[in-house]
Amino acid sequence: MNLDRRLLTAAYLTAKGLGLFYLINKISPYASILMFHRVNDHDSDCLSVRVRVFDEMLQILKNDYHVISLSELVNSVSAGREIEEGTVVITFDDGYKDNFSCAAPLLKKYGLPATFFITSRYIGTDRVFPWDQNNTSYNSVMNWDEVRELCRMGFDIGGHTLNHVNLGIVPIDEARREIVESKQGIETEIGRKITSFAYPFGARDCIRDDIYPIIREAGFTCCCSGYGGKVTLQSDPFRLNRVVVYQTTDEMLMEIDNFMTYFDGRMRLMGHGTFNR
Repeated sequence: MNLDRRLLTAAYLTAKGLGLFYLINKISPYASILMFHRVNDHDSDCLSVRVRVFDEMLQILKNDYHVISLSELVNSVSAGREIEEGTVVITFDDGYKDNFSCAAPLLKKYGLPATFFITSRYIGTDRVFPWDQNNTSYNSVMNWDEVRELCRMGFDIGGHTLNHVNLGIVPIDEARREIVESKQGIETEIGRKITSFAYPFGARDCIRDDIYPIIREAGFTCCCSGYGGKVTLQSDPFRLNRVVVYQTTDEMLMEIDNFMTYFDGRMRLMGHGTFNR
């Protein structure tokens, strides 16, 4: 860690110790929706978090923050109910196998809820996401038995299209099929309704305005992005901001407490869709 980073971290920890972020959040309530992808010890890219770091993050979230399910947050926003200070929601994208083998046991250890957005035509297959094809470590996806087990463990499953398409560029009929058939297929496999959707890649230009009515009509009650930002009572449930996850606990907490937004432009840029999948 360079000197600037150490000074930044020290400033953050001092402000946190004084209760500054708690007061700011109490005055202007917001929630942070965290967007994870992989939890393992063999990847070091921007989509992965080490198991030890994930465990440490969850312990702090359990002790110092108010972690709720995505559906609970959506209900609060839709009804105009107050968002409690320190509110955090945990989500995962794509459907990697380590979500089941590594992340879920740690979430259960701390009794924390999470939503897993799965790309349904990848589940139970040997398909590899395009960005993983040159990876030295093979990142497999879950099978349907593992997805069903996540449900039995109390976690929520959400839609992430059939094939992880870019909804900002595909034809409208293809977009409709990707959204509707994914929802129907997941519900058939797990035996229950799903209500949450996250669009692939997550950037602002990876979805068009004419896609949102399709998501609503399919029966989803919310849609998550991935380009950074907080959720407030003024947020549209179909345009929910999420923040990418950083590689260290301190950086992640800075993001949750909104410290980076004002004091670290370089790190802030990482939360605006550049590396999202």
